[in-house]
Amino acid sequence: MTNEIRYEELKLPNYINSREVFAGLNVSDLARAAVLGGLNLLIVGDTGTGKSQLASDIYRSWFGGNKNENGQGVFIRAHPDVDIYSDIFTNLNIDKFQRELTNNLESMIYYVDEINRAPPVAQNQFFGLGDGKMDYRGREVLLGRDGYHLLIATANLGNGEFRGTFDADKALYNRLHITLDLEHEALQPTYEDKNQIKKRIADPNVRLSEIGDISKKITEASKEIGRATEVLDLERVAILDYLETGLQNCQRYKVKDRIWPMGCQDCTFNKNGEALCSMIKSPTTRTMEVVRKYSAALEYLAKLKNPDIPITPDEFVFKAFELAGAYQHLLNPSHLREHYNHNPKLMREIVERLRQDYESQKDYILTSLEEAKNGRKLSKFFSHNKQLGNYDELNEESRKKMNPIEPFKDNREIGLGFVNELVDFTIKNNKQNS
Repeated sequence: MTNEIRYEELKLPNYINSREVFAGLNVSDLARAAVLGGLNLLIVGDTGTGKSQLASDIYRSWFGGNKNENGQGVFIRAHPDVDIYSDIFTNLNIDKFQRELTNNLESMIYYVDEINRAPPVAQNQFFGLGDGKMDYRGREVLLGRDGYHLLIATANLGNGEFRGTFDADKALYNRLHITLDLEHEALQPTYEDKNQIKKRIADPNVRLSEIGDISKKITEASKEIGRATEVLDLERVAILDYLETGLQNCQRYKVKDRIWPMGCQDCTFNKNGEALCSMIKSPTTRTMEVVRKYSAALEYLAKLKNPDIPITPDEFVFKAFELAGAYQHLLNPSHLREHYNHNPKLMREIVERLRQDYESQKDYILTSLEEAKNGRKLSKFFSHNKQLGNYDELNEESRKKMNPIEPFKDNREIGLGFVNELVDFTIKNNKQNS
């Protein structure tokens, strides 16, 4: 029996959301890709938006449900007194007067329902689930099996209507890699989806799917996705650097660091308050690792769904950044308030502007990187008949007729000085490998 997964096997028995997002992928596919990539998934939205239904379908039909019922998972309903160490990961051995580890540590999926109904102190317990390891008597114990573990959580994030919820720690959000906000207009089910749901027997509760287990195939898919991130083409490397290093740029203080966003308020480079550099800061290393893997997972699923689909690297990387970064405290709080704290909406608008900015510089970046592969450094251009050339290779007479173009500088909202370093690194790396 082959462990190669088919798209049809990733059917969700009850949750329906066919709203197209990009590259032939719909909202349900965004969740599928996170699971295939082994990336922790947070599903948020108002009550009744399908959060628990989506999580339950994945938990039961893909991972066989509860570990103590021959499945691969552990279900945890968060509440103020939750104690996963005592209730789930250890048992009391009365004869030895000590607690001993349970086989729940080997579960592949940990489903935490309403994660923000546990207070911040209790939420600290979930860090280990996000990291894939727990501490026990001074030693580190790995979670999951065969290199795979997944935390999937739901949460009500509202405008003060949910009295029994608590704020979540920034570090916990950072371990919840991908967030799908089902209240976001762009992620809501279509009209046809809603009518399809209405044709079923009415049931206000979460529908329990039949038990199924394709966890071995999911594990193999996750490994394949991981291998795809080991060697990236130069365009993917350039986009990732653009997001990580370019967003660190500050024309006023050189690097944003701790002065952002306060330093943006009276900045001469942000007169209208809409400069890109003022609206978003650089993501953490963990978030960039998520972007790298999630973009590969989205691409893997798009090809699985339609092998003939054309792949545009920037489309996948920017969409991965949009979904990974919306709740990672990257957005300027003042702009968030203007958007009624609707993170996905603001993130989507900003990422679209980032993509347009990258596209405006793409030809310079890729041309320079292609030259770097051949051991040549190109950082000063000229343009003639819509073709780019190396200004330094022109003779003296020709230089008088052409204006030099030097794009790789940081005197812009999103810095491009990193390209010079990337070019130098590419030349050096190719020499060492030749």
